Amino acid sequence: MTYECPYCHEDLLYWDYYGRICAHQDGKVIGEIYSCANEKCKSYQQCFYNESGYGDFELKEGFPC
Repeated sequence: MTYECPYCHEDLLYWDYYGRICAHQDGKVIGEIYSCANEKCKSYQQCFYNESGYGDFELKEGFPC
């Protein structure tokens, strides 16, 4: 799935996944993290994430907690 930046409309770059992935956890991937590579977008939040592991593919602004 590809996403575009809501500010500059450039394609977002896949950065990483996140979830309960430490050795002592169950390994569940909760979602993916994306970033905008457009240098002109520096004044805006450049990270976005989804919660695809829960069926939510809508991008949220920021970095997952």
